[in-house]
Amino acid sequence: MQEMSTANEGKHIPFKKEGWGFAFFVCMLAVASAGSAWYVHKTTYKHPTDVRFHAVGTGPHAAEAPKH
Repeated sequence: MQEMSTANEGKHIPFKKEGWGFAFFVCMLAVASAGSAWYVHKTTYKHPTDVRFHAVGTGPHAAEAPKH
């Protein structure tokens, strides 16, 4: 059997960079979003058993809070 030859056989086809810059930008945006979410979580999260955690109405200024 004969093998079919393609039209580009033996010719150099240059690499096209179409879309790779945008794909890199999207990946970096995802990494930056994950990093900022991790930072906000680490700086603002209090575990429920944390001694600094107070329920509504039980804090040091509970008597001053207006009652509805």
